[in-house]
Amino acid sequence: MTAQAMGTTAVLKANDLQFTYQAGFSLLPGGRRGHRAVRGVSLTLGQGETLGLVGESGCGKSTLSALLCGDRRPDAGTLELFGEPIANFLKPNRRRLARILQVVAQDTLGTFDPRHAIGRQIEEVLAIHSIGHKIERRDMAAEALSAVALPVAMLDRYPHQMSGGQRQRAAIARALVVEPKILLCDEPVSALDVSVQAQVLNLLLDLQQKRGLSILFISHDVRVVRHVSHRVAVMQSGRIVETGPTTTVFAEPSDPYTARLLAAAPQGWRGADPSTVTDHRPIVAEREPC
Repeated sequence: MTAQAMGTTAVLKANDLQFTYQAGFSLLPGGRRGHRAVRGVSLTLGQGETLGLVGESGCGKSTLSALLCGDRRPDAGTLELFGEPIANFLKPNRRRLARILQVVAQDTLGTFDPRHAIGRQIEEVLAIHSIGHKIERRDMAAEALSAVALPVAMLDRYPHQMSGGQRQRAAIARALVVEPKILLCDEPVSALDVSVQAQVLNLLLDLQQKRGLSILFISHDVRVVRHVSHRVAVMQSGRIVETGPTTTVFAEPSDPYTARLLAAAPQGWRGADPSTVTDHRPIVAEREPC
């Protein structure tokens, strides 16, 4: 399915975003020294679409992610969700934004509280958003785990008692329990081994089809981005240097940086001719829950 086939409704739209980290004072004339992490980035995420953002480590992907989810404010540029400025979703607090956009991060140990069981942490999310009654939230947490192919017994597990793949599934369950419209996935499988990566990616694709999710998938791994994305944006040194349908960009890159990025990937990563692929596909067949 192409982005055009899904329509052109934009759920997230960034225009000319700029962000500079200020880091002390320059010894040279001209004032403060800083690192320009995001330089005039514009992108659009469509309804039901997966947009892959790919680039080397240090290119500004995570900073852009922080801007898109409201964790940082841009120095310049505009960001809209469903046609409204993101600032409208941050007042008087972030709850309205969290009901629409949820983040699935790489560091699953860091995103869960080690002192509490997974079930309690999912129930807390429901309580924060006043979803369900107290006696209902346990069942709702169990349903959320079931949706990501985890057994109900995992409700009583602590984060350190779960494998990396199980924690990532639990993180997805916690994100989806408020029924958001957008998932922002920032390197969600880079810490997992290849077989577990495949299971998590297949899960995301399946959930997207069932729920109509729009996904911004951020990764340095071109192999992963190729398999999950309808469109791709390539980032270099804080700028988007190329964007377009994934199969087109990866088959015939127009920017030299994109070509170098693809050439640096392990030999044979493309598999079948990308020009023959019309939809994103799972890397491998679904296996037993990790």
